[in-house]
Amino acid sequence: MKKALLVFMVFIAIFAVSCGSADKKKDEKYNLSDYKESAMRYLPLAVGNSWKYKVNYFGQSGETEISIVGTDGDWFLDNKGGRLKADRHGIRDAERYILMFPLQRESWITIIKRNTREIRKTEGVDETVTVPAGTFEGTIKVHTYVELPGKKVLHSYHYFALKVGIVKIVTVLEDVRENKMIPQTTTELVSYAVE
Repeated sequence: MKKALLVFMVFIAIFAVSCGSADKKKDEKYNLSDYKESAMRYLPLAVGNSWKYKVNYFGQSGETEISIVGTDGDWFLDNKGGRLKADRHGIRDAERYILMFPLQRESWITIIKRNTREIRKTEGVDETVTVPAGTFEGTIKVHTYVELPGKKVLHSYHYFALKVGIVKIVTVLEDVRENKMIPQTTTELVSYAVE
């Protein structure tokens, strides 16, 4: 009788451990959700991809072209010295995530150079944006704001289009004391070539 009870107790212990392990594996799989493929759909990174933009910086107009010219491990290097990569959380540059998944999420915060706090939030997932390159529907809108000295806040809005990348960036300076919104820069996609 004692032997049967001992065998039963060992069986229960093994069963409990295996259930716990299954739950742990299930939790690990959930925690390791991989959004890299989704991120790459909204900012296609491949050597040779390029984007040409019309820019208006503080009243001065011009054009700039960003192209992916090489790689360094998981990083994609652009012709302006920038570094981008997609990972299981989203798209990031050397200092911050510029797009994070899942899209319906809380704000994410990045501390830049120990003094500046950037707060980002996905504000829209079905925006329509018209730029010289065309009209893009279903774009993702990411709002970034940075609190500056003198009761000022810098806002920027990035619009990511499926299979295209960034189609528009707008920055505005908010003067909290004066209750004014002062336009700063606008960047709009003119043409693109993505793999």
